[in-house]
Amino acid sequence: MIGTVVAGILASTAPVSSAERVAMLDTARRPVVRQLGKPVKFLVRTLNRDGDWAFLVATMQDAQGRPISYAGTPLASAEAEGMISKDYVALLQRSGGRWRVVDQAVGPTDVAWEGWAARYGAPAGLFR
Repeated sequence: MIGTVVAGILASTAPVSSAERVAMLDTARRPVVRQLGKPVKFLVRTLNRDGDWAFLVATMQDAQGRPISYAGTPLASAEAEGMISKDYVALLQRSGGRWRVVDQAVGPTDVAWEGWAARYGAPAGLFR
């Protein structure tokens, strides 16, 4: 375990193995693909893990590695109005050896994860 003090709280994060990273990202990707109706790749900016919890912050990209376009998706009008980002955030929890998305935000323009630690009982240190 690696420990860091964040806002007076000892945040413990464990390294994420390659296989575990793939499992987390595949799990996080499923609801995005369902919502947008198109394939999505993640450019990971943050992937923190503490025990059976993980927090992901990523930029969504298309198959060619370009920032995703919301054209043809339910979020197209939000993109046209500049009301959505290319970001994706997710809180994941492992149960029975499998990761699941507890909460997520597609295209947040603010701190969508505010309150997730308290709401879901996730370690506060994940969200640093």
